[in-house]
Amino acid sequence: MIELPFESRAVVEIVREAGLLALELRGRYTPDIKPDNTLVTQADREIEDLLRGRLAALAPDWAFLGEETGLEGNPDAPCWVIDPIDGTTNFVRGLPLWCVSVGAVHRGRAIWGGIAVPLQNELFSALQGGGAWLEPMLQQRDGSEQPLRLRVTDPDVLEQEHMIGANTTADRAVDFREIPCRLRNLGSLAYHLTATARGALVGALSRQHALYDIAAGVCLCLEAGCGARHMDGSPWTADVVAQRKPMPLIVAPPRVLDELVNKLKLVTT
Repeated sequence: MIELPFESRAVVEIVREAGLLALELRGRYTPDIKPDNTLVTQADREIEDLLRGRLAALAPDWAFLGEETGLEGNPDAPCWVIDPIDGTTNFVRGLPLWCVSVGAVHRGRAIWGGIAVPLQNELFSALQGGGAWLEPMLQQRDGSEQPLRLRVTDPDVLEQEHMIGANTTADRAVDFREIPCRLRNLGSLAYHLTATARGALVGALSRQHALYDIAAGVCLCLEAGCGARHMDGSPWTADVVAQRKPMPLIVAPPRVLDELVNKLKLVTT
């Protein structure tokens, strides 16, 4: 298990605090449109500011990569990777599947991940070598609900009723015809990865994503027993300075991952 200069539980509580703030701010602000034509609200900015301050107090020498503010600090240092609201369109339009995503990466690896799904009352966390866990975001007063460890199953055969999560850019670029599974786009890559870590989805595909979209969720999935490779078979690495990559990323249990890498192809025109 990786050793952190702080208690992992302290970060879990920061993610919980950010999730509660997101609930408080929901519906309060009119969205703006960013240069990439995606939505942003003042809630995104306030949550990112909260997380930057809390996490800097825990680890002042770590870098910080946030969706709204970019990279701050030494890119070779351990780096927090933050999406204050993953699924902002869902958040703005009143759909319940949006997340607060807090990851940490170092030397190409995802070393910590925490994702709050406030309207589902879910709080996921993972530490490299320490497993993936799920607990209620809203704590019981008596503290009676203990975290549940997540371990994926790895089916021998993919079936029609298995589900795979894919974002819009992956769905448009990948030929799924050799795979019998149903496709789902739930509007949040972080949520696709939490659903993969707890076995609701048998895999998640993403394309043209940023590191802050997936860092926390990949850590969760790896600790739950998944692998992460690009569709060309190359391994996933966390690069805090890289631009969005066109080659789709697949996160799934080992046998499913092998089958998807072998059978999925990019659409040819």
